[in-house]
Amino acid sequence: MQDILDDTPAVAIGTLRRDDGGPGRFRTSLAEAHAHGAKLDWTTVFGAGVAPVADLPTYPFEHERYWLDAAPGAGDVTAAGLDDTGHPLLGTAAELGGGEGTLFTGVLSLRTHPWLADHAVAGTVLVPGVALVELATAAGAGLGCPAVDELTLEAPLTVPAEGAVTVQLVAGASGDTGRRPVSVYSRAAGDRGEWTRHATGTVTPAATPGPSMAPADWATVWPPPRATPVDLADSYERLALRGYDYGPIFQCLHGVWRDGDDVYAEVRLSGETRTDGFGVHPALLDAALHPVALGLTGGDAGAMRLPFAWSGVTVRSMAGVSALRVRLSPDGSGGTRISAADEQGDAVLTVGSLLLRSFSPAALTGATAGGLRRVEWTEIDRPAPGELTAAVRLVTGDSPHGLRAAAHEALAAVREWLSGPPAADRLVLVTDDGAASSAVHGLVRAAQAEHPGQFVLLHDPSGEPDAEDIAAALATGEPELALRDGAFFVPVLSAPLAGGDPVFAAEGTVLVTGGTGVLGSLVARHLVTAHGVRDLLLLSRGGPAAPGAAALAQDLTEAGAHVTIRACDVGDREALSAALSGETLSAVVHTAGLLDDAVVHSLTPDQLDAALHAKAEGAWHLHELTADQPLTAFVLFSSLAGVLGNGGQAGYAAANTALDALAARRRADGLPAVSIAWGLWADESAMTGSLDEQDRGRFARSGIVAMAATTALGLFDAALATSEPAVVAAGFDPVALRAQAAAGDLPAVLRGLVPARRTQSAADAGSLRAKLSAMPDAHQVRLLADLVRADAAAVLGHAEGTSVDAARAFRDLGFDSLTGVELRNRLAARTGLRLSPTLVFDHPTPLVLAEHLREQLAGGAPIPAEVTTPARHDEPIAVVGMACRFPGGVRTPGDLWDLVTAETDATSAFPTDRGWD
Repeated sequence: MQDILDDTPAVAIGTLRRDDGGPGRFRTSLAEAHAHGAKLDWTTVFGAGVAPVADLPTYPFEHERYWLDAAPGAGDVTAAGLDDTGHPLLGTAAELGGGEGTLFTGVLSLRTHPWLADHAVAGTVLVPGVALVELATAAGAGLGCPAVDELTLEAPLTVPAEGAVTVQLVAGASGDTGRRPVSVYSRAAGDRGEWTRHATGTVTPAATPGPSMAPADWATVWPPPRATPVDLADSYERLALRGYDYGPIFQCLHGVWRDGDDVYAEVRLSGETRTDGFGVHPALLDAALHPVALGLTGGDAGAMRLPFAWSGVTVRSMAGVSALRVRLSPDGSGGTRISAADEQGDAVLTVGSLLLRSFSPAALTGATAGGLRRVEWTEIDRPAPGELTAAVRLVTGDSPHGLRAAAHEALAAVREWLSGPPAADRLVLVTDDGAASSAVHGLVRAAQAEHPGQFVLLHDPSGEPDAEDIAAALATGEPELALRDGAFFVPVLSAPLAGGDPVFAAEGTVLVTGGTGVLGSLVARHLVTAHGVRDLLLLSRGGPAAPGAAALAQDLTEAGAHVTIRACDVGDREALSAALSGETLSAVVHTAGLLDDAVVHSLTPDQLDAALHAKAEGAWHLHELTADQPLTAFVLFSSLAGVLGNGGQAGYAAANTALDALAARRRADGLPAVSIAWGLWADESAMTGSLDEQDRGRFARSGIVAMAATTALGLFDAALATSEPAVVAAGFDPVALRAQAAAGDLPAVLRGLVPARRTQSAADAGSLRAKLSAMPDAHQVRLLADLVRADAAAVLGHAEGTSVDAARAFRDLGFDSLTGVELRNRLAARTGLRLSPTLVFDHPTPLVLAEHLREQLAGGAPIPAEVTTPARHDEPIAVVGMACRFPGGVRTPGDLWDLVTAETDATSAFPTDRGWD
């Protein structure tokens, strides 16, 4: 029956099979009919009630698939007036009317082209630049122009994790020379928005076969006999740290050799990679460029570079080629010439010149803007409890007016812990869900950032976990956990949240605290120009006398708003009440705050109070004093410092986590609220005005990217549209985050932003000890001094450790208490030692510190140098003359060796012609 219907759109479905003719078989046939589009009345099968619930497909580790995947490009494209090209990426083509050229189209997704997932840059899946060359050569070949004269890449082509992207290649009409212009575009599948152009260039008819595509003499003997092999150990791990995320399909580099300026490479696809339809599979050609990414052809090995401009590309059709021998040579103008041959030495591809361009992850859409995120609490396995050896302090409080008391108690506990000798055990601080304990979270996170491995933060609604719970929490190795019904949860920053339409009522008066500051004035202008707000009440300590206040008022008035500026300390409840008297508010934006940086072991209660006063206590005053106001928005400007626990900002972090808790409480009570934990704004403000280049370098190393005001205000609008009570609005540099992860410095809450990588561990410290034990005393100190100088240079933002004078005081080098703690943490990770937070001030120069580290690594005694003694052999030693005048016809060393290995006895008369008898 199906044979008869083959040329029709009909399908035949049987209801009986051998040994399978029951109701189950019949229902399966109905399901097949449904899958092919038949309209069925399921009530005749299941009745009018609820259909039975089926088990979900088994989990993916069993590798059983239940979904029917359509092959890329499946379907009758000719019915739509298109030609089927048979190419995996550009499946269809259509000649444009009027002789305007030809349009090639394709749809790319991780479902239909899963191999693309193995090519990511800084965590974002990109279509490889070599794939765009493949598009151009494939399209050109179909038009009689198989060679790419030039192709310039303009924008990266990203592939979404979900959904698909439509790709177009437009080949223009042929000119007098036969050349055709080509352009590559994309947009999200199903979208009707603007197309993004990714590449432009020209394709040309194939030239007369010449030397460029002749048999590759250089590839006939392999590897090249004069070339020196290059060690590729950890090459893909090193590339990953710089942001090149090559999965197994793209890890095709099997060997590299050097011969002068030329670099040779052998690349080979895995056996599972299908090459059908490609000229050269993009994964194979991309791997041919990996020596360039590794810096083996020159250039800055530390910079991320991607293909930018191709010229003179010719591909000989080699469908099915799975391995290449590659030669990379300088082209004389800063580019790279590429030749590739198959395993028989026959030429496959030539590239006259490839230019690469430095690339920043910021060029990827959303790569550094980051979007809005939230902190999600993810359940982890509960381990068996070990021995409870840590100290425990409970810090709880129900009343929001107890913020200071709870924060003071936590600060006292932390400082007391740090004041004694370094301890092997940890201090566990337990908080409940009370409003007062919210400030403790930020303070402890800052202490953890400054003193890794010494503090654990445990949230328990009861405030009284038992010993077994605490022991199990310690066994997880996590710095922060929440305990809910016996299960443990850890905080992880989420993927960007979906956007929405911001809602901000323009009617009524909008209150902005800190309204004459940099951020407050930016927000005030934005509310007027973007949201149509016409009545503003701006409060600040300086009021109308604050710098820039008069100009701000004039600008807002000219924009059509009525502006009132008043002097008010919002942390003073009575003053705030007076400032709000008689006002009817429709919204509140609380930007006020104060920075008073200090590392936690030197933070005073007065400094902590100053940080809590305007920001945290001011927010609670606003919450209480506006309880009878018809508010549609209550926006709190929090900080990433509270989420991460910035070192040196314990008080500021404490104030910000109190804001997050207040927003959550308001939402739980049905009141509007959102707390925005801001990252770094590029605009200089009271919070960032004191940052010097060293501070900004520290932020850059931490992976936090400064956001332009336009970007930040866009995130402000997005926060207005979210249903989350607390969000994070920050820019992140994925490459810097990877470097942090590799060094073991990445905050646990950011673990979801980078793939897991090996970190420094006790094994590294053991390796250092072993290396030192093999050295004399003077060499031990020299090695440790070099380590100290290298880490000091990294902290100060210098490129090389040689820029740090080993005999110069750390203070003179530019170290303060915060950078001193950062250096201490780096050295602790390298050595495995518990080191004092005042390390760089107790041992004031790199050389003195190196001596101290040497003593600590030896447990207070000099590290014994490993003594090497000659090997002892019991066998006799024969000393022979190489003139080889021996019995048995020996005349050469080879003759002598043959005689010995054959165990032949040979005798002759004593020689009489030696000249000295």
